[in-house]
Amino acid sequence: MKRPLAYRAASLLGMNRAARAVFAPRLLVLCYHGACEEAPDVQDPDGMRVPLRVFEEQLDFLVGHYRPVSLDQVRAHAHADASLPPGAVLVTFDDGYRNVARHALPLLRARGVPCVLFPVPGAVEAGGWLWTSDLEWRYVGTPGYAGFRRGLKALPVRDRRRWLDQHLRNGEPGPDCDYSLAGWDEMVAALASGLVAIGAHGLSHQPLTTCDEPDLSEELGGAKQLIQERLGVEVDAVAYPNGAWSPVVVAAAREAGYRLGFTTVPRHVRLATTP
Repeated sequence: MKRPLAYRAASLLGMNRAARAVFAPRLLVLCYHGACEEAPDVQDPDGMRVPLRVFEEQLDFLVGHYRPVSLDQVRAHAHADASLPPGAVLVTFDDGYRNVARHALPLLRARGVPCVLFPVPGAVEAGGWLWTSDLEWRYVGTPGYAGFRRGLKALPVRDRRRWLDQHLRNGEPGPDCDYSLAGWDEMVAALASGLVAIGAHGLSHQPLTTCDEPDLSEELGGAKQLIQERLGVEVDAVAYPNGAWSPVVVAAAREAGYRLGFTTVPRHVRLATTP
């Protein structure tokens, strides 16, 4: 309750407007995940699925107070010092959920707002859910779930995969719901709008800081290659799963041919931020 009151007070005192003016020269990147209808039809403990009514309100606010930009503009800014408009904002979607293609993209197109999709191509190819979604489906609500999930994500990738192979559905399709991922055909249709760019989110959504060198190469290089083969587009942007990165991960991403990497640090992009 305290946080909404603080936001309301900041708005009434004009602090939001002042902050937008101060940070206008800096890029803001918004990371969305799902876009549900009135409410998610699955468990959503982290609040990652935005109801369409709320998403539409947010888009109208962005169009009224910011300047939505494309991935091409951000790339040119990062690598060629091209200028961005004041109040530049890049809209992105991690994971590649089908509800984004169905619900969010039409709202973006109607307003001419570009966006970036970061799918997980290994899961798309298998026709199943992300392992994180399957984990929620089976275990959310059980005592100690949040701590168990954190511990599982912290395991070395080989140990985590062994556990997942033993306890989850191993890529088998689940029911059509807000956990479902967009297929390749839906991404082809999204690209046809001209407002959608595609990046990668790892081959199988493994936290990259838990990967050794061969697994890093597979997660980063394999994701890039598979998306390029299926969609016929160049992929040079990666959203690090869970926002987890390290100097080793960044070096591996650069080696795999990525030119932009996105994490989840809650601030505007600074002048000294590396691509």
